[in-house]
Amino acid sequence: MLVALAVIACAASPAPTPATATRATVAVAAFDPATGELQPPRDYRSWVFLTSGFQMGYGPAALAAAAGGVGSYDTVFVEPAAHDAFAATGVWPDRTLFVLEIRTSEHTGSIVTTGHYQTDVMAVEAELKDARIPGGWGYFAFDADASGPRGPTKRLPETEACYSCHAANGAVEHTFTQFYPTLLPIARAHGTVRRDFVGIPPSVVEVHARIVADGFAAARAMIDETAVKWPEASLVREVSLNRLGYELVREKRTDAALEVFADVVRRFPASANAWDSLAETLEGAGKLAEARDATDHGLSVIAQMEAGGRRDAIEKALRERAARLAK
Repeated sequence: MLVALAVIACAASPAPTPATATRATVAVAAFDPATGELQPPRDYRSWVFLTSGFQMGYGPAALAAAAGGVGSYDTVFVEPAAHDAFAATGVWPDRTLFVLEIRTSEHTGSIVTTGHYQTDVMAVEAELKDARIPGGWGYFAFDADASGPRGPTKRLPETEACYSCHAANGAVEHTFTQFYPTLLPIARAHGTVRRDFVGIPPSVVEVHARIVADGFAAARAMIDETAVKWPEASLVREVSLNRLGYELVREKRTDAALEVFADVVRRFPASANAWDSLAETLEGAGKLAEARDATDHGLSVIAQMEAGGRRDAIEKALRERAARLAK
């Protein structure tokens, strides 16, 4: 029950475990394999933060809250020494303990208008990698209050959904490392991501790295594949691709930036903002005739934008550029 995710169907076929996987040199989790009891880790909030998810919980507490119209956040912590071992090997060492803290989500009050923030503790759960457990992994749900677990708890029966879900869908062994953004690249570098992992959409950072390494044509194929496989992915939104283009401008990779912005207007031809970004970069590169053309395109579609301050600012920039390039 450690981390929930959208339902994914794939066969369990983990990548081979390298010989470098060793027991973490940490204060070993107080787990008694004879009784199946795990003592509550009292200091887990001082451990390494791995990720936080919104509305991803599938345990009883999160599901009950969702049924009542209350959202939840989950935050994952892992012992520092286990984290360091993974960073060095791409494998979680034996006796690694993860703690999942689930809190109520609130979306009103103070300055909040569209966001969410965490409040009360709903539940505290744990995942333990331990060779003494059949299958090597155990899952636990603590009785908890606002301060954390109230006391020890027994390992959940292997009939619980967490066992099969983690076994089938974890990117690295039985863990959802795909949701740990600082650790997934490490696992990929060490070759420990399971071969049958269904994947997640690439990030802007990954596409940027592909451009630098292999050129924009390779990156465009990556974006096109994402648009087909995950049409709702953040990467294929205009704002993400625009950010990629401006990062390349900042790095003085102007030719690559122009390829990105040209691709953005191809994908979003009715966006005045996309045309403005292309025109701005063309003007900066001294390609004035092309900049004029892009500016004219932007002005031709500006009326399609929702009225407001953002539209006014983009229209002002386009008209000022048009006047400047007309001289």
